[in-house]
Amino acid sequence: MGDAWSAEYWRLGLVFIAVLMIGLLTGNWYVAWILPLTLYIAWHLRQLYFLESWLRKGTKTKKAPESGGVWALIVQQIYRRKQQERVQKKRLASTLSRFNATASALPDGTVVLNKAHEIEWANQAASELLGIDRKRDPGLRIETLIRTPEFHQWMNSGKKGKDLEMISPVDQNRTLVLRRVKFGKGQFLLTARDISQRIQLQQMRKAFVANASHELRTPLTVIAGYLEILENADDLPDALREPVINANTQARRMRQIIEDLLTLSQLEAEDLAERNGKKLNVPALLEQFTSDLQKTLALDTHTLKLDVDSGLKIRAVESEFTSLALNLIKNAIRHTPAGTTIRIGWKKNSTGEACLSVKDDGPGIEAEHIPKLTERFYRVDPGRSRETGGTGLGLSIVKHVMQRHGGRLVIQSARGKGSIFTACFPQYRTLS
Repeated sequence: MGDAWSAEYWRLGLVFIAVLMIGLLTGNWYVAWILPLTLYIAWHLRQLYFLESWLRKGTKTKKAPESGGVWALIVQQIYRRKQQERVQKKRLASTLSRFNATASALPDGTVVLNKAHEIEWANQAASELLGIDRKRDPGLRIETLIRTPEFHQWMNSGKKGKDLEMISPVDQNRTLVLRRVKFGKGQFLLTARDISQRIQLQQMRKAFVANASHELRTPLTVIAGYLEILENADDLPDALREPVINANTQARRMRQIIEDLLTLSQLEAEDLAERNGKKLNVPALLEQFTSDLQKTLALDTHTLKLDVDSGLKIRAVESEFTSLALNLIKNAIRHTPAGTTIRIGWKKNSTGEACLSVKDDGPGIEAEHIPKLTERFYRVDPGRSRETGGTGLGLSIVKHVMQRHGGRLVIQSARGKGSIFTACFPQYRTLS
């Protein structure tokens, strides 16, 4: 760099020497200044022309202009930067190529959408699952290719983290779950996963449970009937009376488990439309449930207090609401010590949902157990649950009833502070 500028300084010095010599020889200082400076500027313009031509042709090494001084330094710096850019472009191209190869090999369909839901990129799995052509469809709105109403509603809903389960538009035997993730500046990453095998396994499990429960119910009823006859027989030997009573108790428990499994199978069999169900006078039902339980299961052990909005009613399936309410109240009775109070509420919350709440003063539930409470046969204390006659299916039934009715179940509890189970029905089911 120092040599380049030194050469430029010498060149400028020669211009001044030429000006001095011409001026002294001719005495015309105007010509003495104009002639050397014109030649100096013309030389620089020539170098500038060669540089621009070289840049326009792609800065190739063989076509680099032969320059001296600062111009040679400029050409060298530009060439070096271009070389760095080429290396970086190759690196980026290699990274992009690896990314495309990786994304194309993913089993899940992957589609990149812009803010207007226009397709920018898709992998091969997107073609197999969603029918998107990687070469033909970029630039098209995805709604023009997938025309199902639920997909259009989901795309325009703007709800974050909510997945959509739908039938594949290219294969009716495939069930997909779609997920949409926002990234970059207004872009979306849409993924489609084939869950057909999982759905088939769930259907097989449901069918097996339903069939097995149905087939077991009849012989178990016969066995329980004979055990009741034996238990009430006056001539039953004392040595056999206690085993017969225990067997009859377990038979009744098995019948309850089978009934609960059949209830779950029915709840899972089909969805409930928004307008299905009949008008339920929930306050009257809760008063009846509370009165009956206070005289039976909670007799001399618990106090049941009812706080309801007498004008709040809902549209629902009565048998399912009955199962939901009784399971929540019975659970509170079974899992809290004698002498405690259970408060049952029925009111609207701040968002307009109709909510049934059951609050107890029991020992509470540790945080790690709460997410698993609605799983089938899950018990915080297995020994205590069996002693109190629980089947381990009550909260699972409650969860499925709420799902069918478009509602939600919220569980609040802490060790030593009791529990609150709240089942909230959506606004469209509320009737005031």
